[in-house]
Amino acid sequence: DGWVDLFDSLVPDILDLVAETWPSLPPPAGDEREDIITEALCRALRRSRTGRALPFRIDIQHVELVPSVDQEQGRIDIAFSPLIPREDIYFALECKRLNVRELGGTVRPCHAEYVHSGMVRFVTGQYGAAVHAGGMLGYVLDGQTGHAIRGVEVNVRQHHTTLSMAPPGSLLPSRLRPGDANARETRHIRSANLGDFTIHHLFVACDPSTPLRGQPLPRRTRLPTSKQRRSRSNRKK
Repeated sequence: DGWVDLFDSLVPDILDLVAETWPSLPPPAGDEREDIITEALCRALRRSRTGRALPFRIDIQHVELVPSVDQEQGRIDIAFSPLIPREDIYFALECKRLNVRELGGTVRPCHAEYVHSGMVRFVTGQYGAAVHAGGMLGYVLDGQTGHAIRGVEVNVRQHHTTLSMAPPGSLLPSRLRPGDANARETRHIRSANLGDFTIHHLFVACDPSTPLRGQPLPRRTRLPTSKQRRSRSNRKK
């Protein structure tokens, strides 16, 4: 319990680190694969001066070698682990795409995947069984974070019983990042052997003007140099 309490005190630092590191990444394609974005983010977190100063490892595709009873072994997208010999104490950051852009200007919301393939894993104890908190990171690929948050909340309310949440099942303002309009938290009443759990949500905006995968970058119009302008003028004469 002492180790868990100590690590809980570092959660605000982890959320700040993720939020501050995200803008340094090159904008992903409008339909970029989740793993590609997450790998780039993990590399940037490890390079960050702030990240290097904090007392934990940053691992991608982290696996608990001994999962909880009746739980399948899962791969956590990014895990922040204290420097102690306990593999079950970590802050899991599960990453999901939202508002994925597609050909023809359509957008695939992916709100249900965020809830059922992300949040539910914390509630069942597949991730974070020994700790009190975890995180969800939503890559909003069309840049519309407000729309993405509203869509996730609608899905959360529809499935608040599955998520072990008190009705109506809302995305609450973040207590750890009260000034961040793209930060939320949800509180879950897990079984007695797991204990209550808080999921901290960060929604990060991507550049809506980036091309889709496989599409060429937009060509830049190059202005003629002064030498080229003189040459064209001489030909006209």
